Amino acid sequence: MLAPILRRLRWRRMSLWLLVMAIVGCLGFLIFTNQVPVLDEDPLSLKTKLKEAAKAFSWGSDDDHQPPSLQPPPQSPQPRQPTSLQAFQNRSQRVRDACSAKSGSAAQGQPPFPYHSLYVRSMSFCALPKTGTTFWKWILYYVDKNMTGPLLSHDYGDIHKLTRYMEKADRLPPSDGFKNIVFVREPYARLFSAYVDKLFTPRWENWQRLAQPAMAYARPGASFINRRCSHNVTFSEFVRFFIHGEMDRDARVKRNEHFVPISHQCNFCGIGYDFIGRQERFAEDTLGILRQLNRSDILTFSALDEHYEVYFMDALIKYHFEHELKKISATFRCMSAEQILRRMWKAVQIRGTLSAEEFFPLARSDIQGMTLEGFLLMAHLAYNRSASDKDRQHNTAQALFEAYSTVPLHDRQLLRQIFDDDFKLFGYEPNHPLVFPPEDEFDLPYYRYFDIYDSFLYTSIV
Repeated sequence: MLAPILRRLRWRRMSLWLLVMAIVGCLGFLIFTNQVPVLDEDPLSLKTKLKEAAKAFSWGSDDDHQPPSLQPPPQSPQPRQPTSLQAFQNRSQRVRDACSAKSGSAAQGQPPFPYHSLYVRSMSFCALPKTGTTFWKWILYYVDKNMTGPLLSHDYGDIHKLTRYMEKADRLPPSDGFKNIVFVREPYARLFSAYVDKLFTPRWENWQRLAQPAMAYARPGASFINRRCSHNVTFSEFVRFFIHGEMDRDARVKRNEHFVPISHQCNFCGIGYDFIGRQERFAEDTLGILRQLNRSDILTFSALDEHYEVYFMDALIKYHFEHELKKISATFRCMSAEQILRRMWKAVQIRGTLSAEEFFPLARSDIQGMTLEGFLLMAHLAYNRSASDKDRQHNTAQALFEAYSTVPLHDRQLLRQIFDDDFKLFGYEPNHPLVFPPEDEFDLPYYRYFDIYDSFLYTSIV
C-alpha cells in the first residue's frame, strides 16, 4: 500500500514546486513590466523579525539576572556547554530577592495552588507541567531503578503512572543533603504550549475536562455538537476562559496545573531551590544539573540531538493510532480520521520537529487502511527531509505569534498582569514582542499553523 502512496506524494511535491515556479515567474514578469509596484527593500524582513523575537524564547545566556536578550547570537557560536553552577546560583538568588520584596502570606511561601514533588534518592523534583517534566520523570525513573544503557533507548510507556510512587504533595523536602530541582518556562509560551498539547491536539479526555468548560464560557451560543465535543475551541477563547478563572476567584472554575502561573506552584518562596532550570535552555540546564549531581553518564548533547525530537514524535503518533483513531473512540464522533491525523501532523510541526514545508502526506482516499507502521515511515521520511530546513526551529515562535494575533489587546494586558510574579521571579520579559509587537501590528506570514488543510494548494493536489 505504501508504494502508490509514496509515488503520489512525490507527484504532489513535484506539482507543488511547478506551481510555485509558475507563480514566481508571473510575478517576476509583472514586476519587470512595472505592472506591480516594487516596495523599497526592507533590510529586516518579516521572517527576520520573527526570528529575532523568537530568540527570547529559544536561547539565552548564563547571565540570568537580565531578561532574555533579543540580540542575535554570535556569528560563530561556541560549542554548547552544560550550564554552570554560578548560573544556577544567580537564578536562585533572583528568586530569593523577589520573594523578599513580597509581603504577607506570599512572602511566607504559602502557594495558592496544590503541587507535588517527586523524591528519588537525594533529589527532590517539583513536577511543574509544560516545562520538560515528562523528560525529567524519565531521568528520575532511570536513576531510581538503576537502569543501564542510553536514557532514550528505553520505552517508558506511561511514565506518569510509573512514577506516582515517588510523589509527595505540598511537602517541604528534607534539608540535609537533598538537592531541590525545578524547571520554569516563559509564561506566554507555556500557556500557548498547554493549549496546543491539551486542546488543539485531538484527545477526547482533554476536551471533556478542559475544552468543554472553556466552550461553555467563551461561546455560550455554540451549537449542540460544539458544546458536546468542544473540539474547536480557539486560542482566543481559551485565553478568555483562563483569564476568567484566574481573576475571578468566585467563578467556580476548576483551575488546572498546566495553565496556572508558575509562581503559584512549587512554593518558590518557601523552598530554597538549588537548581532552577529553564525550558528555553533545556539541554544545557539538564546536563548542567546532571553534572553537579555526578550523573553526566546518563545523557549527552548528541543523544538529545539525535533522539529527543523523534522520540516525542513517535510517542504522539503511536498514542493517536492506539487510542483516538479507534472506531470506538469518542473522538470519532467529533472529528474524522483525516482531521485527527492532520491536527496531529500540525502539532508536530508547531513543535519544530517537522518543517512547515512538509505538507500532510496523505490524500483523503489514502486515509482508510493506513497503518501505524506506514504513517511512522512517512513521518520519519518527512523528518529526514526537514533536517535541511534550518528555519523549523522557529516554528513554535511563529505559531505562537499567529495565536496571540487573535487575542485582543485588553486580554493580553490582563495576561501580563496575571503573570506578573512569574516575570519578577524568573526574569522573563513582560512585553515580549511576539505578544506585544510594535504598534500592536501582527504582520503574519502566509503560512497558517492552525489551518489543518495547509494552504490553497490543498484543493488542487489532494
